[in-house]
Amino acid sequence: MNKFMLTRALKEPKGPIIKRILVRCPSTGKLTPTGDTVEEALWADMKIKKPKLRCPHCSQVHLWTKKDVVLAR
Repeated sequence: MNKFMLTRALKEPKGPIIKRILVRCPSTGKLTPTGDTVEEALWADMKIKKPKLRCPHCSQVHLWTKKDVVLAR
């Protein structure tokens, strides 16, 4: 018997899926967290309140839109 076999099935997550909002730095290409989260199902209808971010990678202030966002766990 393989000692690494799972003894039970993995459970499906319950409830809403919450994602972090990340923005890509146009200078370095690195992702930066905005500090905000969103329920994934509500993202399409969400309005952005603070589309500015001081980037820790290049020290510039970036204006961003929903097209610039990457949702991550």
